[in-house]
Amino acid sequence: MTYLDFTKKDFYVTAKSLLLSKGRKVELAKGDFLCHKGENGSKVGLLTSGSIKYASFTTRGHERIISFAFAGDLVACYSAMRNKAPSPVDIVALESSTIYQLPIGEIDADMGLVMRLKLAEALAHKAMLEAIDSCCLTPEERYLALSRRFPDIHNRLTNRAIASYLGITPESLSRLCKRLLTNQL
Repeated sequence: MTYLDFTKKDFYVTAKSLLLSKGRKVELAKGDFLCHKGENGSKVGLLTSGSIKYASFTTRGHERIISFAFAGDLVACYSAMRNKAPSPVDIVALESSTIYQLPIGEIDADMGLVMRLKLAEALAHKAMLEAIDSCCLTPEERYLALSRRFPDIHNRLTNRAIASYLGITPESLSRLCKRLLTNQL
């Protein structure tokens, strides 16, 4: 998982400050939707605790997790931010989560359109990096990168969620973890 850290960038610092000061605090329980696929998710949020998944379903009806968001990450649907288009994914809490969010119009009014576009570009860049990783890295490489960034990942997320993100079965994930543990000994 190639991690794009933009937390020190001016647009992020400005957006974080704005979202924490003026944003509406939204408490989500595990399984609560922030945005359904097909909805216009025209809000931007700062995730201050918990975790979120961006997910869709395959043609066979299996859920596939496209991306995760954790505390400190911006949470929004890029297509809604950029084109006011419906969300192509469900955005769902994986655990109890807190988000401070504002409608895109308020982001524009307080930060300006250019800053909103910088936020949208950062989200699009993150999505592009994850798509490249999904195509070019092995599930093991992606798992190692994810667990380096979030060492407590197994305490917070189910094996099914992690496996879905990696594009493997939960059984394959168990074998992968066992192999990695054996190789460390």
